[in-house]
Amino acid sequence: MKAVTFTVALFFASLASWAQSPIVTPNAVDLHITQETSRDQLAQMQQSLHAAGIGFRYDLVAWEGNALQSIRMAVRLADGTMQTTELESFNSETDVRIQLSGTGEDRIFCVGTACPE
Repeated sequence: MKAVTFTVALFFASLASWAQSPIVTPNAVDLHITQETSRDQLAQMQQSLHAAGIGFRYDLVAWEGNALQSIRMAVRLADGTMQTTELESFNSETDVRIQLSGTGEDRIFCVGTACPE
């Protein structure tokens, strides 16, 4: 019975994790960097974007305890389009997005706190 309970719990944990997974493909990106983003999560974002042909560099990163306090970053698409942003202070509501969607004139490419919903 314990094995079944553990298996069911593991299934639901995996499902919840999958549902919250960020979107990263060469033509669609939707990543959020918040005060709760960890060093490991930033490294995973960098790897996921690189695998999709998108460059992601960051520096001037500072944490206080486990809370992200500041970051400077640049995102470069395969066509050479690049955007940068720098946040010198985070709070619990700060949400820095890396967003890419659409094509042609309808394409949205945004890096920062003022990206469209």
